[in-house]
Amino acid sequence: MSEPTLLVVEDEPAIAQGLEFNFRRKGYRVEIVGDGQAALERLGLDGAGDSDEATAFDLVVLDVRLPEVSGFEVCQRLRAAGDRTPVLMLTARSQPDDIVFGLKCGADDYLVKPFDLAELQARVEALLRRRSWAQGGEDGDGTDATPRDRRERFGDGFWVDFGTWQAQGRQGPVELSRLEIGVMEVFLRRPGEVISRRELLDEVWQLPHHPNTRVVDNVIVSLRKAFEESSWRPRHIHNVRGVGYRFVP
Repeated sequence: MSEPTLLVVEDEPAIAQGLEFNFRRKGYRVEIVGDGQAALERLGLDGAGDSDEATAFDLVVLDVRLPEVSGFEVCQRLRAAGDRTPVLMLTARSQPDDIVFGLKCGADDYLVKPFDLAELQARVEALLRRRSWAQGGEDGDGTDATPRDRRERFGDGFWVDFGTWQAQGRQGPVELSRLEIGVMEVFLRRPGEVISRRELLDEVWQLPHHPNTRVVDNVIVSLRKAFEESSWRPRHIHNVRGVGYRFVP
């Protein structure tokens, strides 16, 4: 397998240079751009009709606060074009609503600045593994690692399609992010069970020892907005105090 190619979209030169140096040490090919418009051009989304300058990337590391075009808009336009390249957002914003908005724009994961470099590298590796599984349908042992072409139904007309990453929510069709589809796969595979945050971090993020389990809670907030009439009295995704969640179809 060839080395993964990463697009890093970051307007702070010191951070961009540090990321480039460390990613190259891991054996990745890296391209750096400093604003959202340049990112759109490299992704073939600038609307100019000429994709000669576009590159097929394996992952995009995307800052939220960018000149010209925000990281949110870059991600939205990428997903609107049907491109499912994994996106890891870097943001100085730590409010849950901002994080949820980033996930709803189509980001697969996020990291709040200042971040730990080892954690960033672990998340990048996890997203690249999931991309490889989704493309090949198998893990290194030859077993299915990602559900494909399968629609699961629950509740009053809800469904999740694991082949297209689309779902029918309470307000109509929605596009799920890579993390949301991963969490729903675990929930639908284990209905009625108590599932800890650590288990979700292990199965979905591939980060069982991540120090902050709140990353799971933020994805749950997003899923509840899609499928629950009330986040305070959920019908399907229930809190289990001090442990995690229980999914009731």
